[in-house]
Amino acid sequence: MSSRLPKLFSFEQHTETRVETRERIIEYAALPQYRSAVVDELVLKGDFYRRPLRPEDLEFLPFGKPVRRNTYRRLPFFAAQRILFCINDTRTAVLPVPATAEKFAAFDAFYSEKVQVLGTSIQGFLEDFSFDFTSVDEPTADKAEIIAQLDGLLRDEGALWGKLARMIRSRNYLIDGMRCSLIQMWSLLDTKRVALTRAAASGYFSWLPEELRPELSSEFPGDALLGDIARQCGVDGAAHSYWQFYLSTSLGSCNFLNALARRPDRALDLSGAAFAASAQWIAFGCLIGQVAGDFGYDDPKALSDLSDVTTVELVSRFEKMLTQVEEKFGTEGLLRVSRGLSAAVRLAECARDNLHDQLAWLSSAEEHLRLAHVITERINAECPDIDRETFVEPRDMCSTTHVHSDHRLVTVESGNMVFWGNPFMEVRLAPGDMILIPEGRLHGSSIESDECVYHQPIIPDEWITSLSNWARGANI
Repeated sequence: MSSRLPKLFSFEQHTETRVETRERIIEYAALPQYRSAVVDELVLKGDFYRRPLRPEDLEFLPFGKPVRRNTYRRLPFFAAQRILFCINDTRTAVLPVPATAEKFAAFDAFYSEKVQVLGTSIQGFLEDFSFDFTSVDEPTADKAEIIAQLDGLLRDEGALWGKLARMIRSRNYLIDGMRCSLIQMWSLLDTKRVALTRAAASGYFSWLPEELRPELSSEFPGDALLGDIARQCGVDGAAHSYWQFYLSTSLGSCNFLNALARRPDRALDLSGAAFAASAQWIAFGCLIGQVAGDFGYDDPKALSDLSDVTTVELVSRFEKMLTQVEEKFGTEGLLRVSRGLSAAVRLAECARDNLHDQLAWLSSAEEHLRLAHVITERINAECPDIDRETFVEPRDMCSTTHVHSDHRLVTVESGNMVFWGNPFMEVRLAPGDMILIPEGRLHGSSIESDECVYHQPIIPDEWITSLSNWARGANI
């Protein structure tokens, strides 16, 4: 990268402060509002001030090396994104409803000076830790290349949603698949809009005519249409009711915009990243257009046509914005827009892969129950002493949703547990039952017997890739 233009995010600068910052991260996550979940907190019922974080995980996360493209699925990235999301939300006022003394106490605790100061002290560290890998070696000042990159993002995002629509319909997983997708996109839309609105109020886009300023349009997919489809899918809770089901990359897309929106020296980078967010939102309309008929809308093709028009309009606005950048800020300005857009495109690629694999796994639970037995037979034949963790848990013990940094089985020896990865999903496991959880798949569980003993054998990567039906069962 040009010596005049540093990396957008760089974890290298935190080497000397890593240990003390990690201690503050642990202290932050230990605040009462972030304690692990209990059974009845699977959906938070609109409690904005409650965010289960699994603080116990932080005791063994060193935060020593930054996240890389091949490690974003793992627990460190997920934990960092949850904490960053909480920090960012403490800068947005949500008043208590109903206005009871208990609610005001939670309100005061959530926004307390200690929370604000502690959050500020760890935010930059976590952003650089999480997003270092999104920085490109060489941004470009070629307008045609920058425009092509946005257009490519639109195409890649549209292809994803088309693929997901076909998959969830073919697997009779339409309502559940839409529920998961809406939680990642629609439930987090206002958070992204707030980040851009805050940036606009701070003058980040004041150099642009109003009609060229980046936005997350409410025209398509329309807020009213999406609200109705969401209600039909059971996604009708208040802000962050579905906290436990946000994927790390969904949280990351919000935190990324907020990271740029709080740094005035990244104003031009945010312009590029914001147009990427608009492209992702418009492309989401590809999914809505293909499933609208299933939710009582008679002419889904008309919705798709509107999406096409909106797509062309977005690219046209982006091209005009780049012309303004070149006229006002020259090559340096174009490089900065390119730097922000390129980072957003890299993050979007991870988000596509993550959502695809989560939905592929959720919609093939029966296959992963079967694969667990196939793998267990191999363990017994070849490697009876394979690494494993054993847990003994009492009734109503709840495992806040989380991910693993490796492939695991969950095998129940005695007792009963219920297992989930999507609201209203219940996979019940009795003695002898087991399920495969690939690396990075979001899930949680609770115990339904007086006691449950279960094991988690850790499965080598090569065992997973060698399964003849893995591509069909897990990465379709």
